Amino acid sequence: MEKPKVMVALRDSETAGSLTKLACQMASLAGTTVIALHVIEVPPGLPIDVMDPVFERPGQQVLSLARQIASNNFSMHIATKLLKARNAGEAIVGEATEEEIDLLVIGYHHNHGLAESLLGSTVQHVTHHAPCRVLVQVPAPKSKAKPVAVSEGKTEEGAKERKSEAA
Repeated sequence: MEKPKVMVALRDSETAGSLTKLACQMASLAGTTVIALHVIEVPPGLPIDVMDPVFERPGQQVLSLARQIASNNFSMHIATKLLKARNAGEAIVGEATEEEIDLLVIGYHHNHGLAESLLGSTVQHVTHHAPCRVLVQVPAPKSKAKPVAVSEGKTEEGAKERKSEAA
């Protein structure tokens, strides 16, 4: 029986670390390795095979970061792949199909408009069309708690309480 295959789709260096770690954890549990994928979305006005470092450099950096994280944190060598496509979702699903992936790890960003309020368009496409299980990592909401100023080991709130008790 062939070992299951895990693929992680990486968008940017901001989320590459947590997604790569999650994919490596899943692969470690399954006794397999990881394929890290970055898709460069080429605008319609350019040829799909455009060879420009401006397009490729960010993707190469993301994949390099993924290799480094896998090696440093899991002593794992991962395969990486840089693709160019018009649509990232379609490219991810196509690659998952071609590689016979069993688990696909992908991240979701909250930076989407109203039309994509539940899931981004790439994540929506992947979750609806992938030939395998899809694990979507959603970042924790940013805390809206106000910082409390601390002075001499006492908080401002505590000082206000003491003032009202003294009055």
